[in-house]
Amino acid sequence: MQRVWRTVTGFYYVCARGTDKQLIFEGDEDRWEFLELMRDCCREAGVTVIAWCLMGNHVHLVLADYEDRMSAAMHRLLLTYARRFNKRTGRTGHLFQNRFDRRSLDTDWQVMEAIRSVHADPQEAGVSLIERYPWSSFAEHLCAYDGDAADVARGFSDPSCVLELFGSAEGFITHSLSTPDGGEPALGDMKETEWERHAFADKLAKRLGVPLNGVKAAPPAQRDTVVVGLNNAGFTVRQIERYTGISKSTVSRIVRARARTAMRAGGNVM
Repeated sequence: MQRVWRTVTGFYYVCARGTDKQLIFEGDEDRWEFLELMRDCCREAGVTVIAWCLMGNHVHLVLADYEDRMSAAMHRLLLTYARRFNKRTGRTGHLFQNRFDRRSLDTDWQVMEAIRSVHADPQEAGVSLIERYPWSSFAEHLCAYDGDAADVARGFSDPSCVLELFGSAEGFITHSLSTPDGGEPALGDMKETEWERHAFADKLAKRLGVPLNGVKAAPPAQRDTVVVGLNNAGFTVRQIERYTGISKSTVSRIVRARARTAMRAGGNVM
């Protein structure tokens, strides 16, 4: 029997994952291309992007679809992006799992929780704090509350629904930074989140000049640059120790030394 996906509210949570945990973004250029394709495909299909978050090997979305066009929009988006990604990277085969996950959101509360969950994924994965992660719609929604029409127009989501649901910036922030049970952020599947944290750290280390497994043996200046870069991206001292093999005391010393240097530089400017 055919499964019925339609919901009376028109809102859906959607997740598209890379095949066998395949990374779907090699760098920021890929992320920008995906976002631009997402905007174009959804607009042309009459589907509204309410919230989004790009992770290393998957994408979270909250969509509004009143004309049953979401499947067509997602199919075009994922197929077009996969073809361009494969051509650019020289890989072959499926980039995404055959079927993207979707769940109907039947109440305002479910929509609010889906938006919170989408924005919270980087923090729950140990990648970055919600408010510091650059690849989600969290900042776009804050701009909408600030009344910055120009920034909102350049964004990739329609925050009008969020404005109506949460009522105020304070309400949106409070709900976004909370957890369903008031406790610590849930980690979910530890194998997946640990893999994703490590993959994210490795990509960042490579952009800073050396693979993650080569940081320990790198020249001191290069080693320190990577360690500080990882720490600035939200990785803890213990995570950096585990991923690089550099002792906790050394990582702490590097981070503290760079912080003191930055403070002195700031004082000199004053």
